[in-house]
Amino acid sequence: MNLSDTIVASATAPGRGAVGIVRLSGPKSLSIAETLSKKSLKPRFSTYGYIFDDDTILDSGLWVFFQAPHSFTGENVIEFQGHGGPVVVQAVLRSMTKLGARIAGPGEFSQRAFLNNKIDLTQAEAINDLINATSLSAVKAANQSLRGVFASAIHELIQDLISLRTQIEAHIDFPDEDINPVSIDLFKNQLTNLDSKLRTSIQSAREGVRLNRTTEIVLVGAPNTGKSSLLNALAKEPLAIVTDIPGTTRDLIRHDLLIDGLEIRVTDTAGLRTTADPIEEEGIKRAINAIETADLVLCLFDERYDEITEKTVADLIGKSPTTNIGIVKTKQDLQTSSTINQTEFPLIEVSTVTEFGLEQFKKWLLQELNLTSNLETTILARDRHIALLEAALGYITQAKNQDIQIETIDLIADDLRLTQNALSEITGAFTSDDLLGSIFSTFCIGK
Repeated sequence: MNLSDTIVASATAPGRGAVGIVRLSGPKSLSIAETLSKKSLKPRFSTYGYIFDDDTILDSGLWVFFQAPHSFTGENVIEFQGHGGPVVVQAVLRSMTKLGARIAGPGEFSQRAFLNNKIDLTQAEAINDLINATSLSAVKAANQSLRGVFASAIHELIQDLISLRTQIEAHIDFPDEDINPVSIDLFKNQLTNLDSKLRTSIQSAREGVRLNRTTEIVLVGAPNTGKSSLLNALAKEPLAIVTDIPGTTRDLIRHDLLIDGLEIRVTDTAGLRTTADPIEEEGIKRAINAIETADLVLCLFDERYDEITEKTVADLIGKSPTTNIGIVKTKQDLQTSSTINQTEFPLIEVSTVTEFGLEQFKKWLLQELNLTSNLETTILARDRHIALLEAALGYITQAKNQDIQIETIDLIADDLRLTQNALSEITGAFTSDDLLGSIFSTFCIGK
């Protein structure tokens, strides 16, 4: 990336709208804007005027000048807020490129903000996550990261590491002196504290990753156990055909639900059984594939099952998948005796006819998915954050397992250095150009 370039892009979504915003950033921004507006622009003020192409008026609107370093990118930034027709916006962009600006790449404004130390990498990612959020909970969590909550937790870990590294590396400079027992106990306590904080951060990041994507739940069961009825009841519309004829559902039927601000995708599947029907057989294969990728597999059993055992579940879905399993006892209104659950899996009873347990079922889902509706303190995270936190934990575990003495102190110091590098890569303090390119290439142009 060449920071000496001046970049320009539309900051509003493509298509027609009431307002179209075109954003400039870079050293030529002010001169381009003043040439096109034929006005002198004042920092942090909105100036109404025209945009000219030679002597022809292209549009009218507001010119806003954000002077460096007090701007999003840290550079001189100009926004022209005009009319939102696509022809108008393209004409404005062409007039600016004629004067020396170039069209920005995806995420280039945010990348410049990062390179100019206006935001760290977690905040840059949070901007994109906020734009792409699919639930209110994801919006709240993205704002937590954007405010720097996640970065602050990482910086606190890094400061603890630096403090410990300073103490430990001091002993490397004096290899002839043994480490006294008091120092050894202190080092062990600090390593244990770092281990605990990292585990807490990993758990928080895992919750954040779940918010960053749609949670997948799959309904499985024998034919006519109420899978389609449950899907319809949750969706509050007849998405799936419900009949007394076994094998009605042949394909996967998906529906996205918002439960307490969390997006959850529920998939109805073909009833699992042996069949000679090639179409139904294909549906069953797709159901099995869906089981393997689900976050939670719900095994449905109706009133015919008074006792549910591990074998009952295994007979239905085969070898237990790595995902979570829950048991839903359906048709509670037809039940004549209590259900005996002899498995380790949680069970809930519902009836789509009387609506018994349906509201409780939604809360039960969040509990089984380790999601809560009170997510004001949750940060939005990505898989790369978890990978780096787990790498850091691995290095700390290695350091903890070392017998702390003068002969091993350099090995412990190296583990701590690698821990710090892993954590620094999360915020972007220690990172590669390839990683930056990969992250910012997923952003929209103009952000």
